[in-house]
Amino acid sequence: MITFCEFMRQAAAGPDEGYYTRHAGIGREGGDFLTSPETSPAFATLLALQIGELDRLLGSPDPFYLIEAGPGNGTLMGDLLTIFRKADPAFYSRVAPILCELPGVLEARQRERLREFDLVHPPRWITLPGKPGESSLALPEGWPPPGQGLVMGNEFLDALPVHRVRVAGGRWKECYVRSGPEGKIEEIWGEISEPSLSDLLRESFGEDLSRREGQETEICQDIPRVLSMLDQCLSSGFMLWIDYGDIGSELRSERRRGGTLQAYRSHRVSDRFLESPGQVDLTAFVDFSRVAKDLAGREYRLDGYTDQMSWLMGLGFEDWVQANADRLSEEAILEAGTLIHPLRMGRVFKVLLMSKKVKAGEIFEGFRFGGLRQPL
Repeated sequence: MITFCEFMRQAAAGPDEGYYTRHAGIGREGGDFLTSPETSPAFATLLALQIGELDRLLGSPDPFYLIEAGPGNGTLMGDLLTIFRKADPAFYSRVAPILCELPGVLEARQRERLREFDLVHPPRWITLPGKPGESSLALPEGWPPPGQGLVMGNEFLDALPVHRVRVAGGRWKECYVRSGPEGKIEEIWGEISEPSLSDLLRESFGEDLSRREGQETEICQDIPRVLSMLDQCLSSGFMLWIDYGDIGSELRSERRRGGTLQAYRSHRVSDRFLESPGQVDLTAFVDFSRVAKDLAGREYRLDGYTDQMSWLMGLGFEDWVQANADRLSEEAILEAGTLIHPLRMGRVFKVLLMSKKVKAGEIFEGFRFGGLRQPL
């Protein structure tokens, strides 16, 4: 019997049958889900404008670390490099792509996708080491020395393994997974697996659970470890996280009483979390308050937090549509619209920007519309 968190970890990252090491159905044809970069080139074009703004604030360093956590098929990094090569050759000559990925099928796709780029600073691949729950680790061999630049992740944090917990009989219970009769995988609920998880639940929900009966939620204990490792790549710079999620108080609200865990397969969402492990993408909403608080403890400054719709509009989404209207099909324009549609990707995705050892400037273009409660 193992915790659901360990089950999710193995299902996602197991070397033999893990979803992200062997299957990874990202894309339209034969895929399980679409990311924003796979949906429309508008995403990479507007993100490139944001990156240019960050580069100028850093004083145009050489190299500029462009570190992507969870690069998927390599679509976003490839699109960005194509844009920089054509629109900003000077930046293209300084950019140093660093892709944080598990060894396996996705790394192979990324290497194939980036083969065409003749860069002064060639792409390099790194893998997050360490054990769950560790919050500070030394840089492993092969990692780059600290430099200036950007750590970014689009739909990365939501795929980190989570503990599933619920209130039953006035107490927190945790979900475990075991092999039942005839080998069928089944869940059972038992005592909380470790004291640190109990501490996080008390911190988030308090001691009085009398009005929380039946409440379910997810806790990701890997966030401090992941942020710690990626932070060690930056002497100064930014972290930009784009993902499903919300601030902590909203995730603990009545509206999220049933939790946020979802399973994706063939572009359909289900609650069959234990079905076909390694063939299904499991995700849970990101607690952006926890991410921001952890980074603030590492001396990062909050520079922006908003939803994807406001962020892309602030970067000039309408201008992009007008500039490309003559060459885009109606279908392509509609697909671009899903990035900002409030009932599609526009509201559910949040965008968090934080900086370390960077002089405070004006409000960034992508965050000029604001409108959300801050995560700190």
